[in-house]
Amino acid sequence: MTTAARAKQSVWYKAHYEKIAVLVVLVALLLSAVLLLLRVSNATRDLQNMTKVDDAVTRLPFEAKDLSDFTSFTEALETPFRISSRDNQLLVSELRIISANPDVRTPVPLGAEVCPWTQFPQPTSVARDTTGDGIPDEWYESFGLSAFDPDLANRDLDGDGFTIREEFEAGTSPIDPEDHPSYGQKLRVRRVAARPFDLRFQGVQEIAADDVRFMLNVRGQDRSYFARMNETVRGYTIVAYEPRTRMGPFGNPVDASVLNLQRADGRIVELGLNQDVTIDDRVAELIFLVDNSTYVVNNGDEITLMNKPFKVIDIQRNSVLMLDIEREERLTVRQSNPAPSAVSVDDGLGTFEGF
Repeated sequence: MTTAARAKQSVWYKAHYEKIAVLVVLVALLLSAVLLLLRVSNATRDLQNMTKVDDAVTRLPFEAKDLSDFTSFTEALETPFRISSRDNQLLVSELRIISANPDVRTPVPLGAEVCPWTQFPQPTSVARDTTGDGIPDEWYESFGLSAFDPDLANRDLDGDGFTIREEFEAGTSPIDPEDHPSYGQKLRVRRVAARPFDLRFQGVQEIAADDVRFMLNVRGQDRSYFARMNETVRGYTIVAYEPRTRMGPFGNPVDASVLNLQRADGRIVELGLNQDVTIDDRVAELIFLVDNSTYVVNNGDEITLMNKPFKVIDIQRNSVLMLDIEREERLTVRQSNPAPSAVSVDDGLGTFEGF
């Protein structure tokens, strides 16, 4: 190419440069549009194919899920359990008990109606017991007492000889000295011994038509009693007399009258005239825990405890049945300690080896 031609071509390029640039841009845009249309067409075709395949597939039945647990959990998260404040418990940890839920057994606040962690219902009958002494706070508070003193249950506030625990168990007032359990509950049996029955029916004396007395002798002692019907001698009450006779060895009549004695427990002892009865009775030594006084008693004896009368109904091997005369209440006095070795005892009716 000659120089003139090259110069002419250069002049043409310069004259049409902008048009050439616009043409190139339009061609590029056209190619981009074509490629975009192709991509859209392919995507549409693929989507249509997927829809056809999805419609052809047999779907499994849908099973609904129980969302109650999830709902309860989310509700618990949204409304967290808050422990209510209490008076007189500043800087004191909250009282808790074991959850009633057997699968969790977590500590929950005392008095909560439901477990705050599992929503498991809690027993509503649990009484609040701050000190854990077995006495509900409500009972203390009903008498104006503090439910936060751990030693209060073992004290005697009204001076009647009974601790607050004993008053609670008996249902009496711990602040009223006149309202207390039976003082017989403060008795204990120290020891019980067998005392040989030593009464002997010796005869009958008719002092007057309406005054008949029965002579009872104490075997081995120079002591006799002249008692009327229904009178008590050494724990035995005369309840019946039956005149009897029998034929002697020479055909002569012999007095064989019988005198019936009754123990406090209802047992009947028949005493034939001038005949010995070989039975054993029991005697007991009691100790009164209020003042440590002791009493040696037989069946039918009466004793006084804090100006209250009590009667011995029956003496068993290791216990004594008593009657609170004022309350008309029977109670059993138990043995507290093993019996000591045998000693000589004077029970007021005579001296014998016992205990």
